[in-house]
Amino acid sequence: MRTHYVADTWLDDSRLAKDLAQTDSIPWSEAYSDYVFGGAWKSCMLWARGGSAGDGVVTNYDHDRPAAFTEFADQLPYLRELIESVADLDRLNFVRLAKVQNSVIIPHRDLLELSELADETRNAHRMHIPLATNEDCFFNEGDTVYRMRKGEVWFLDASEIHSVAVLSSEERVHLMFDFVDVPSTKSLITVEGAGPEAGIPADRTVKRPPLTDADRAGLMRLADVLTVETVNEIFSIVIKKHFRYDGGENFVWGTMIDIARAAADPAALPHVEELRRHYTLERSAR
Repeated sequence: MRTHYVADTWLDDSRLAKDLAQTDSIPWSEAYSDYVFGGAWKSCMLWARGGSAGDGVVTNYDHDRPAAFTEFADQLPYLRELIESVADLDRLNFVRLAKVQNSVIIPHRDLLELSELADETRNAHRMHIPLATNEDCFFNEGDTVYRMRKGEVWFLDASEIHSVAVLSSEERVHLMFDFVDVPSTKSLITVEGAGPEAGIPADRTVKRPPLTDADRAGLMRLADVLTVETVNEIFSIVIKKHFRYDGGENFVWGTMIDIARAAADPAALPHVEELRRHYTLERSAR
């Protein structure tokens, strides 16, 4: 299933605000924060295998047990109702409430570490519903940068290399749904107005100016300060540049490899190449 906008779903702002305020008393997991430069990727599990909130790492749940609402969902009645109203619970595997601010996420593929799981328990389709966002929150797939707006329902092809930028101190909060891929006569979602897979609408796509030769030269000068110890900071700069300027396909990883190849630290290039393998090609379950 390719990345595409599905439809809008109505949100009750008053009840939503009450639930989001309630999450301040819930312990958030920082699992997967190694994907993030700048801050933490925080999540709390609302629906999971065995109904356990767990530690947020999807491979650490008992996949032999049926999925159910967690204790956190029981504290958030509106979000629980929203989940029940939009998703096919029979194929729903996980639902996480996720928030991030002032951060960028490394270009990566998801699902790589789940290949050993059976089809009936393996995440196969991912859906997002933004609950709080702003104009400085971006997604990208390939060379396309786009925005998801509050209350919109999106399917994300997490098997494609994608990234996220939240270039604001305002928290971006999303509901993330993971479904299994098993035969069913029902739709994965029950959202009124859902249409065919039409891709990313043009009015959600961010039109970025082309990256200039001077910009590229400036990025290459980062080789002077790139070491294994500074790779995260350099990565953050390159990713932010990607979300503001169009450098072409595979810009982030290609640029990082070029910078690492020119760096004086001989460990820099093998380190960046290993990061690329881990995040985009092959990853073991933790």
